[in-house]
Amino acid sequence: MPTLLLEIGCEELPASACGEAAEQLPALSERELGAVPTQLFVGPRRLALLFEDVAEQTPDEWLKGPPKGLAEKAAAGFAKKHGVQVADLVVRDGFLGVERPGQPLREVLPDRLDAIVRGLSFSKSMRWDDSGIRFARPVRWRLAKLDGDTVVGQTSFGHRFTHGAVEIPSAGEYAKRLREADVEPDAAERRRQIVEGLDAIGGWSDPAGVLEEVVYLVEKVLVLEGSFDERFLQLPERVVVTAMQSHQRYFPLGGNRFAFVANGGDPELVRAGNENVLEGRLDDASFTFERDVRRGIDELADHLGAITFFKGAGTFADKTDRLRELAAKLGGGEASLEAARLAKADQASELVREFPDLEGYIGAEYARLAGYPEAVSAAIEEQYLPDAARGPLPQTEAGKVLAAADKVDTLETSFSLGHKPSGSRDPYGLRRAAIGLNRLAVEGGLEIPRAMLGDEVREFVEERLEGLLDVPVEYVRAAQASAAPDLGSVARLAESLHAERESPAFEGVYTAYDRAHRLAGKSAGDAAAELDRSLLREEAERALAEGLAEVSINGDVRDALESGATLAPLMERFFEEVLVMDEDPAVRANRLRLLLDVRDTLGRLGDFSQIPR
Repeated sequence: MPTLLLEIGCEELPASACGEAAEQLPALSERELGAVPTQLFVGPRRLALLFEDVAEQTPDEWLKGPPKGLAEKAAAGFAKKHGVQVADLVVRDGFLGVERPGQPLREVLPDRLDAIVRGLSFSKSMRWDDSGIRFARPVRWRLAKLDGDTVVGQTSFGHRFTHGAVEIPSAGEYAKRLREADVEPDAAERRRQIVEGLDAIGGWSDPAGVLEEVVYLVEKVLVLEGSFDERFLQLPERVVVTAMQSHQRYFPLGGNRFAFVANGGDPELVRAGNENVLEGRLDDASFTFERDVRRGIDELADHLGAITFFKGAGTFADKTDRLRELAAKLGGGEASLEAARLAKADQASELVREFPDLEGYIGAEYARLAGYPEAVSAAIEEQYLPDAARGPLPQTEAGKVLAAADKVDTLETSFSLGHKPSGSRDPYGLRRAAIGLNRLAVEGGLEIPRAMLGDEVREFVEERLEGLLDVPVEYVRAAQASAAPDLGSVARLAESLHAERESPAFEGVYTAYDRAHRLAGKSAGDAAAELDRSLLREEAERALAEGLAEVSINGDVRDALESGATLAPLMERFFEEVLVMDEDPAVRANRLRLLLDVRDTLGRLGDFSQIPR
């Protein structure tokens, strides 16, 4: 069985597009060719798939037609569409259809390769000719080879600056021939070479995580060390590191040294060029930093009224007012309120406009330079934490308050304007904000009242608890329906209910809740507005009402369960001795109200109907 090579050559792809292609190509090739590639080669100028022992003929294909019962009306049209006679149609699983025999792979390859090209979907794509193809960058060549036979195209191409067309004698020699032409096609091998080169220099770091992007920026790995003028070390360290990483994808080495990965070339010439570029960036950063410091953080804050937060959400001055109000509701003290006033000041700084990654951090530096207390400065720096699902939390109380206020405001403002996440789209980072808010409550111990959140936002935020807590989702959903006053209490309640699930007290509460809910829940509209004790005619129902009055659901969950469980035998007696659906409508409505009161009292511990038993 032959080896098949498919190659799509293009202009330099962004690293993000390389990642998208790597995710999609296996499924696309299986759909179009019925096979998954043995090797996948993804780089800035090419996407290639290598299949070993591929079938020389495509599999037979079953074309499903109309149901057998509609044969008289639809069979002729279906047969004509597929170029067969009605007599050639066969029945399978109640449907008419036709078996289309497989075709030689060589004959279908051009169309299947075209389908793979057209099937790739990128977050950002373009058109460049009349073919109608949309791709991340213009496609410049295609190559398909079955062993040594060329089916599509003529040649591959080597390194842009050192080689032109490259003959590929056979599909299996693809990687070898490209390596001879200064191209390493395997992304994993490029990554290994980059790390090996950085380790050889030593002392490298990658705080912004640019390594995975750099893998897709070069075809020939050349790891070099550079340096810059020591005068730039007067800048805050993170400003220097951000200038290295956010634009240039360099790796800090400490002091005035850095490492970088080049796409081949003369080492001395390449080093000098990169040093010049970085010094230019640092010159700009130094100029804007000094100008911002001269203005001071208070003057920067005064200009927030001229900067839009986002369309429909007012200015950053409006957001600042909302942050101060939310910080107060969250119990923030003087440091929290002052940090909220200055939190967005750096949005007016030129340095943040040039390096958005510095927001928060550089505002904190400006606050320190202006003489504000460290509690205020630290809170400003921590306001965006946690900024990832497992990212660090704020370490100061004022920082926790400000971070929570910022997330609440972003969520509430976005939802009020209809900017809710849809599918994989979440341009305002609302899922991340909701997860961060839960982590501030659960891990950070910050009390975040549920009443602060609108109904939609509260539901959205608490749904994220389902993936955050190490308990089955049913217990989290039960706790979400409880009377817990804050997010942390919801989490602790879910964990406690799960921990007590095998206890007699839990079983008693569950049984009492379930029996009350199953009967009265369906007839809630027929229940009295409130319990009338004068209508309690049976001893069993009076005992249940008296027992209910003694139940305490406040405080420790275990104590609450034990208190609630005292209703279980009373409920048992009630259902044995009392006819709920009494002929007297007033008595019936009163008994339904009693059951609803049982359900609602126990329901302060959660919606037990969410928990399967």
